Amino acid sequence: MKKLLILTFFCLFWGFAAQSKSRADSLRAVLAGLSVQKKSFTLDTSLINLYCQLGKEFTKVKDDSALYYLNKALVIAQRIDNKELLLKTYIQTATHYGIQFGHIKALEYWYKALALAEELKDNKRSIFILGRIAVSFSSMHDFKTSLEYYKKRAELSKAVNDQQEYVMSLMNIGNINFDMADYKTALKYYQLCEQLNKSVKSKKIESSAIINIAMTRVKFKQYEEALAGFKASLEVDEGYDDKIAFVNNEIAKVYLLLNKPKEALKYATIAQNNVKHVYAKMNMDVSRTLSEIYEKIGNDVLAYKYYKDYVNVRLSEDSTKNSQLMRLVQLDYETEKNNQKLAQLNLRVQERENRTRLMSIGLGALLVLILVALGYSRSLAQKNKLIEAQKAAIQKLNESLEVKVEERTRELTVANEGLKQKNKEIREALLKGQTMERERVASELHDNIGGTLTALKWRFEALDKDNLSEKEQVIYDGILKNMHRAYGEVRLISHNMLPAEFEEKGLVGALEKFIADLNTGAAKTNFRLNVSQLQKPIRQEVALEIYICCFEIINNVIKHANATEVELEIAEKQNGNLEVMILDNGKGFDPAVIGNGKGLKNIMNRAEKVNGSLIINSKLNVGSQFCISIPELFWEEILAV
Repeated sequence: MKKLLILTFFCLFWGFAAQSKSRADSLRAVLAGLSVQKKSFTLDTSLINLYCQLGKEFTKVKDDSALYYLNKALVIAQRIDNKELLLKTYIQTATHYGIQFGHIKALEYWYKALALAEELKDNKRSIFILGRIAVSFSSMHDFKTSLEYYKKRAELSKAVNDQQEYVMSLMNIGNINFDMADYKTALKYYQLCEQLNKSVKSKKIESSAIINIAMTRVKFKQYEEALAGFKASLEVDEGYDDKIAFVNNEIAKVYLLLNKPKEALKYATIAQNNVKHVYAKMNMDVSRTLSEIYEKIGNDVLAYKYYKDYVNVRLSEDSTKNSQLMRLVQLDYETEKNNQKLAQLNLRVQERENRTRLMSIGLGALLVLILVALGYSRSLAQKNKLIEAQKAAIQKLNESLEVKVEERTRELTVANEGLKQKNKEIREALLKGQTMERERVASELHDNIGGTLTALKWRFEALDKDNLSEKEQVIYDGILKNMHRAYGEVRLISHNMLPAEFEEKGLVGALEKFIADLNTGAAKTNFRLNVSQLQKPIRQEVALEIYICCFEIINNVIKHANATEVELEIAEKQNGNLEVMILDNGKGFDPAVIGNGKGLKNIMNRAEKVNGSLIINSKLNVGSQFCISIPELFWEEILAV
């Protein structure tokens, strides 16, 4: 009955809200209706949700009433010990402080929310909170700590298989590297996001990747590529409200760098016509660009007008700085105007008055300048005192936060080192196990199957061929030939499953020995190995899979291709990928027909084990090309996730 009554109140007052002046007033009306109810768990739950909604609405208009309602929600949530609602309240409170530029206070609630979300195993909200913590640190220009939290967000997103959040986390990591002026690393992450988005198919990620890549091109002074990227991003419709304004403003800045102010003005005008007035930063950036364009063109009046607009918008972001800096701008402007008037007056007096009168006016002008300078100096001294007081308060808060951050960083560092050591031990144990198993299989092949084939061959040769008919002699020769071939293949496989050179000299040494043996034993085919473009060392488990794939492919070429030339090349490409290429001039085959064979499937599976891919190109009577490509992110880890 109580639930039904509360539901009735909500329905009645939400109907009233549609006709009221504002959503906040409507929510207050609902609150007035709930206040007459008897206390109950259902009522407390409704009140917490309502207080949080009121806090959200007042946060939007930057009204301090938001904290009043959020504190009420917090008190009730703690009293009834409802962790779900307490988490919701923490998140909304942290959001309020973040919007009010109280990043230190916001972090306090974000950390509380993160601990609670982890306790509830709420991965979705944990991912969201980690992102907001990273944003708070980047807003305070602590990019190193921000980067750590974006990496944690990427790790959690990948663990719960949330591919879109994972790619967005990589995008944010790229943005932080961009902010730290590490444009090369930033570009790698943007390009990786662009590649991974082919499976995610997110318009938002697609547009962001294109824009961010274009912005790094600007930093590399690749202006034409940057322009092409910015213009291509306008073709992607992902729902950004300020995208047209932002992208056209960036295009205008590039044209300014190319010293094409008229082209820049065209795009800056488009940006100005599409900017939303609620987006203060966008208004500020467009005004700054227009000011620089008109200064380049030589229109000082409009240059000053837009520069003043830029300053006004920038100052409006902080009410305290607004009143201080606006007075400085006005004072500079009035001083400049007075100087211009004084110069004109001096010129006219010089034409009409004698030398004595001119000197008097000069002294008067000097006195005015001294008075203005004294007034400006006094005003500046007062502002400096206020700034020093603010700095002291901020320093005190920073010291408290730094202690907490250092403690948490030490804990995370110890845990991370433990995980790294454990992963290393697991990889070493896995590789050791694989090596032992390959040695065992090679031994079994050589000792058991090879021995059995040898014994069969001896016993078969004991037969008196001369007593056989002509047809039986043909069969006899065929069987004996196949036995020789089988014994040779078993011996070859057992010797090459794990050659001694692989453990002693690594992948290159093992392949060099393998190719040398082939050139000795298969004179009709010339084998070549090219590793001149291989600069970085390859992890041993990856190298082992590459060796097996090369062995299997070349073995197939020897059996089926009838090739006279075979080349094996291993190289690091410009995009950072590791590429293994095997080419032959044999008779070729139809990949659509033979591509489903067990041998090729085994090679594909081994390539996928190291996150690589196998591409086959073959033409009849021309030859074949096998290409294994392994992304840099997986064979040389950029991000430890």
